[in-house]
Amino acid sequence: MIYNSHNNKAYFDPFFEVLFGKEPANHGYLPMKTNVYESESAYRLELEIPGVKKENISLDFKEGYLTVAVKVEKEEDGEFKIARRERFLGETSRQFYLGEVEGNTIDATYADGILTIVAKKVVPEEAKPHKIEIH
Repeated sequence: MIYNSHNNKAYFDPFFEVLFGKEPANHGYLPMKTNVYESESAYRLELEIPGVKKENISLDFKEGYLTVAVKVEKEEDGEFKIARRERFLGETSRQFYLGEVEGNTIDATYADGILTIVAKKVVPEEAKPHKIEIH
């Protein structure tokens, strides 16, 4: 940042204006980088969602798809106003196909900017011998 003593205003170095433009940047999505783990009985997903309040994260499971939706609200600060925004602002979602999992056993925790989701797989019933009568 460069300070201009002529008009007492601070502005960004022209190098940054070439890279990012003069307008505040809103990249339009929150990447939610994810690690997916799998065991014989479950999946575990760990999503990076830094700086988001837990109440602004929602999960939905339908027809094998897990949807993670996030809302990032405007940050208010009475003394300062945003001069440049490069962080995401708005709503976004990401969807994962998990297939046959037990929707009522999906568990989620959120700590230190990491959303951890554990989804238990449906255990196939063991084939039991069954005598079939002919009518």
